[in-house]
Amino acid sequence: MILPRLTEGNSISKQSIISFLGLNYGQLTTDGELEDCENLSTDEFPCLSQRKKRTQVKQYKSPTTLFSKGGLFVVDGTEVYYKDEKIGDVTEGKKQMAALGKYVLIFPDKKYYDTEDKKWGNMEETYTSGANQITFAATSSDPDDPRKYATITTTGADFKFRDGDAVKISGCTVNPENNKTLVIRKVENKVLKFYENSFTAGKETGKITIKREVPDLEFVCESNYRLWGCAKNTIYSSKYGDPLNFQVFDGLTSDSYYIDISSDGAFTGCIPFTSFICFFKEDVVHKIYGTKPSNFQVLTSEIFGVQAGCERTMCVINETLYYLGRNGVYSYNGGVPELVSQNFGTRRFVNGCAGSDGDKYYICMSNGPNTAIYTYDISKGIWLKEDNVSVIDFAYMEGKLHYIDDQGWQYKTGENSSTEVIEWSATFCPFTELINERKGYSKLNFRIALEASAWLKIEIKTDDSLWRTVYTTHNERARTINIPIFPNRCDSFKVRLSGKGGCIIKSFIRDFYIGSEV
Repeated sequence: MILPRLTEGNSISKQSIISFLGLNYGQLTTDGELEDCENLSTDEFPCLSQRKKRTQVKQYKSPTTLFSKGGLFVVDGTEVYYKDEKIGDVTEGKKQMAALGKYVLIFPDKKYYDTEDKKWGNMEETYTSGANQITFAATSSDPDDPRKYATITTTGADFKFRDGDAVKISGCTVNPENNKTLVIRKVENKVLKFYENSFTAGKETGKITIKREVPDLEFVCESNYRLWGCAKNTIYSSKYGDPLNFQVFDGLTSDSYYIDISSDGAFTGCIPFTSFICFFKEDVVHKIYGTKPSNFQVLTSEIFGVQAGCERTMCVINETLYYLGRNGVYSYNGGVPELVSQNFGTRRFVNGCAGSDGDKYYICMSNGPNTAIYTYDISKGIWLKEDNVSVIDFAYMEGKLHYIDDQGWQYKTGENSSTEVIEWSATFCPFTELINERKGYSKLNFRIALEASAWLKIEIKTDDSLWRTVYTTHNERARTINIPIFPNRCDSFKVRLSGKGGCIIKSFIRDFYIGSEV
């Protein structure tokens, strides 16, 4: 009796990775995801490659703030530099900065720098007279000006105010009703002119203080040629085009503006976004719409807001706002924020700052004692980690992203002409094939392109064993290599690649066979 010939079954299965998908600190992972990495980039996606090189520009003593406006501003301790030249002094500590026209404003010091006239000055201006130096007039005449004005005249130093400044007058005892806030209509050395009949006429015997005041703003930004800011539970706007005046109320479209907010908690940041301005708290955002005081309106939404201390993580990329909240990094388009850092699992981050080169969102943040730069590729939705650096601040200028680290070094990113040699690593999430049967791996195969003088190491960890090196190489010339690896029998394994110099990981194929369930 001739028995039929049985065909021998091929139990070898193949799995290929041709798209590398970035970090995943969670429990549910997929092929191509990484449990850790260093100095990687999505620039060669779907392949895995290194980040662009950086140039080390210069080192500062104790920098706290970096800002861009036609050049880089650096606050180094108590000194402020613009285009590498010292322009002024401030108190120590982190600063809030904004630009309006030619002015760059610095808080909480209330300093400004005029980038056109190269002038450093105080946003507030105070004049304090001596005794018996100030005379008020309810009306006065001038042969060169047919209009009538109320005036303040001094016999002391000249006034340094400007036409249109709102000033607070205090110290009047002879006529205390003259203690008020008014807008100066004209300044002439020792004479301040106001609208007629603004004062009770008379000479004051004591010292009089006249001050242009600026609120103690905690966070600031510019929108529609106004300087906006918040302090305690009040939102302020400067006069249109004039960041030095917050008390001008003439009934005009250019007037200053303020409004008290009733929500609980402290403000955590503000930023202009599309057609409105966002004033964030940790659980609330107040959105201000409108173009002038008469149509400004505030809409409040209870959403996941900016985490306290993370106002520098706010960054608008392609009309989407990104920021670090208490539960992770969010993207915001004006409605409900979307968490885009689900791949970080249960890890929570604090003390963040961020910047963008237009394509990626770069954020430095801390998880316990560990601080690192992470990148989020906006178009691909992929997170990667660069290096364990603590960044003080980011700034974007002339197509390049700059940052300063906690050692005081200023870096410029995206510099392919740099001589930096990058050390990198990629630790893949465990491979288990998501099957219950026993299995083994017959071969792993990597296809990797190495630049000249680059080196590469491959390590494997099977089941509960220790890491062991299975391959190393050093290239004298650029080439693409296929690397077969034959692992020990195991149920699951991890792979870690590391190296120094240019390297592109193009594909990773693994062959495995399935046994019984026992």
